[in-house]
Parts: sequence; C-alpha cells; structure tokens
Amino acid sequence: MAITQPTDVIRGWIEEIRPARDGGGRTELLVRGGGTVHTITAEPALLPADGLSAQSVVEVTVDESGDLPRATALRVVSEALPLPVDLRNPDLTDLDHRHLHIRSRQLRASATLRHHVQKYVREFLDAQGCHLVQTPILTSASSVSSGAVFQVPYYGGQTASLPQSNWMYADAMVSALERVYTFGPTFRREDDADGIHLVEIWQVSADFAWATYQDLMAIEEEMLRHVAIRLRDEHADVYALAGLPMDHLDAITKPFARISYADSVTLLRDLGHDFTYGADYTKEQSDAISSTFDRPYFITGFPKELKNFWFPVNEDGTTPTSDLFAHTGQGEIIGGGERAHQAEEMIAGLRRRGYDLAKFEWLVDIRRYGCTPHAGFSMGFDRLVAMYLGAEDIRNAVLFPRVPHEAIKP
Repeated sequence: MAITQPTDVIRGWIEEIRPARDGGGRTELLVRGGGTVHTITAEPALLPADGLSAQSVVEVTVDESGDLPRATALRVVSEALPLPVDLRNPDLTDLDHRHLHIRSRQLRASATLRHHVQKYVREFLDAQGCHLVQTPILTSASSVSSGAVFQVPYYGGQTASLPQSNWMYADAMVSALERVYTFGPTFRREDDADGIHLVEIWQVSADFAWATYQDLMAIEEEMLRHVAIRLRDEHADVYALAGLPMDHLDAITKPFARISYADSVTLLRDLGHDFTYGADYTKEQSDAISSTFDRPYFITGFPKELKNFWFPVNEDGTTPTSDLFAHTGQGEIIGGGERAHQAEEMIAGLRRRGYDLAKFEWLVDIRRYGCTPHAGFSMGFDRLVAMYLGAEDIRNAVLFPRVPHEAIKP
C-alpha cells in the first residue's frame, strides 16, 4: 500500500539552513525527503525562536506557485541535538559515528547505487536462465579460500564453520538446475586492513553446466558492462548528488583486457618488481599491473599452487581459471574457472591441499553420481560496488563495514 502525503506538504530531515540567495531576509531550508533534497524558502518568523538544527525532522506546508516552494507553515516533528560530526564532509574511516555518517550524501549515494547494482546483476543472471538459490550460513566445512575460518559451537559438541564462499552449494545445485547463483554474506578472518579487504563480505557465486572458463569470461564481461550501462544511462543524478565522477564507467563498457599469469610475471619484472612465478600478488603488485590498463582486465592460467582444490589441473601445471581485476584500485573482483567434475580429480585436489577428505565427502559424492563439466565464479559484491563508485577504499561501498582488526562498530 502506498503511503501518501499531501502535495503541498514536504516532510523530511533538515540538511542545511542558509540565507536565501535572492536576499529579502528570507531563509532557505534544504529538506531531504521523498528521495530528493528540496530547497524551500521561509520567512524567519516561521522558524522556531530557539533555532533549528541540522537533521531535525520537519513537516513544511508550502506554496509552489513561485520558482521555489515557499513555506507557509512549519512543524518540528523531531528536534535533533547538535551533530557530533560534519555530514557535509564525513570521515568515512570513523566507524564510531557510522550510524550518523550513513545520512551523508556520499553514503546515501553508495547505498542507492548498491541497491541498483544488485538489481542489475540479478536482472542479468536471471536473463541467462540462472536460478537464485539460498544457501546456508552454518556449514560443516568452509571452502578455505583466503584468511582463517570463523567457527562456532554447534549441537552435540560439533563445530560449525561460517562460509568463506557459497560456491560449494552453487556447485551442488548445478546437477539439479544447471544454471544457478547465490547472493549472500560470507566470512573471512582476514589480516590485511588495506582498504580492499573485509571480514564480512557479500558475494555472488554462479555456476553454469557445460560452460568453459572462456564462456565464463564472456558472461562476466557482459554482466559488468550491462550494469555499467544501466548506471551511466539511468542514475547520473545519484553520482551528481554525491559529487562523484562517472568517467570510469565508460571504460567498463569497452572490451576487457586479458593477460596470462605467465605474462603478468614478465610485466611485473619489467616494472621493477622482484616477482617469482607461482607467487601471489601483493596489493602493491596488483596495483602495478592495474596501472598498465585503462579498463577491467582478466588474468588467466594461474598455476595450480595458487588455486584451490576444486579446479582441475592442466598438463603444464596451470589451471583453466581466470580472475577479473578492476582498473580503478579495488583489486580482484571475480575469481573463477572450470570445476573438477570427476571424483578422482577432486580427491587429488583435496590431497594436494592437505584437507580432511571426510569433511568434503558430500562434495566428492556429487561427482560419483553424474556431474557435468561446468564452470563458475565468485564475485566480491562490495568490491564491485566500490568499482562502480570509483572508490578505492571499500568502506565507501559498505554501510556498516567489518574491517580486519577493528572492533565491530556499530
């Protein structure tokens, strides 16, 4: 049911009070409400004698016959105390006041764009014939991606793990629905407080029966381009509200670049980095590679040492995998590739990594009873939003971030 309000009444939060630009002794009220910020002129006599503070909630009756709405009556619904922070220039690293900073234009724009990015990602995957499936938060064994695993006590003396990725359950559903995706929180006990790592991560995992890793790259590229075009063409007002540039969106609409892992080793050495084949990238090295591209780029063919147990291994020791990196400083956005679809392949991968086979027996069992060749990816949704925002610090893309080594606030 729609919530209606009279057309001559504006309700919302006072963003700012300033002298009217046309003079005459009037005041301009910037009132946020109804998804926009209204500029209302008011005679001083209409305002409370003891003043009106920012973020007070008001109901203003207006006459809209002029260039700007003119207040004819004003009622204070909820008076705000003086703010302990400056919402016009918020410190987004200050998590003590995050519950107030979310009212800033920057974080309101971030929340709005996050909503639209989620909508357009789901829109795209639905159009690919994918089913959205809900997956559990408590698991018998986590996928052990990066960082340590969070564990919690469970019934009967058991220990449950919080998922580092939902890929295992998406993988299982391929044998039921062929094309699936998940969207939900995952958890990693990360050590790097570097502006791109979080402890609680929203993630999209998708798997496609019969797909190769080349098919997967085409899907990922088309998906990110679809989202960028929708944001650029339909939501320029949100970027303008927060004073955010949009030029970087054009780069996401271009064909993505590609480089093999082996060639990235050569590139890093040419850039002056001491880098050994088989090593993982530091943030500095990832940024160095990104600096050579003007658009998102794939790195393909990672050696088996850098990929987990669910990826098959080629004869040359590489894997049929690809990771997608942002060109704007957010690091790896998507990791994926072909999945091992034979039981023996997965068992070999588990042994190579030294994992407890019993904990992953159900995943191996899927391969014993008819499992198609398939490929899938896991996408860090928070980093994806940061890329579309053009924000290097991931805290700008998350409303209540959980940052490594910091207390949970709020």
